[in-house]
Amino acid sequence: VSTQSTWASSTDPMSGFFCLTKTTLKRGERQFNPVGFKIALELTVKCGCKVHDVPITFADRVAGESKLTMKTNVLYLQQLAGLYWFKYQFVFIIFVLLIASCVFYYLPYILSKIEWSEH
Repeated sequence: VSTQSTWASSTDPMSGFFCLTKTTLKRGERQFNPVGFKIALELTVKCGCKVHDVPITFADRVAGESKLTMKTNVLYLQQLAGLYWFKYQFVFIIFVLLIASCVFYYLPYILSKIEWSEH
């Protein structure tokens, strides 16, 4: 979901294993709002990183338990929405303005077709 939503170029920006140069980090340092384990996703989008995945294999968990909860899922979706806004706010604003202009242009026509009943 994160790759398609934000155009992040990693196949797994949530793994928690990543590295980048100081120069890359400086490109977005004033725009960070990292949430939990999804910091690599935030850095990828806001620093404009070019990502090169290195395959790793995870083993099944042998101790402890997952920290994944419904709250974590909601925070993740909120972060995706924020990153999507960060990257595509101009497109979104244009889309909203286009829809609004269509509504205002056709509103008189639509209102003229409604039969208003007087009670």
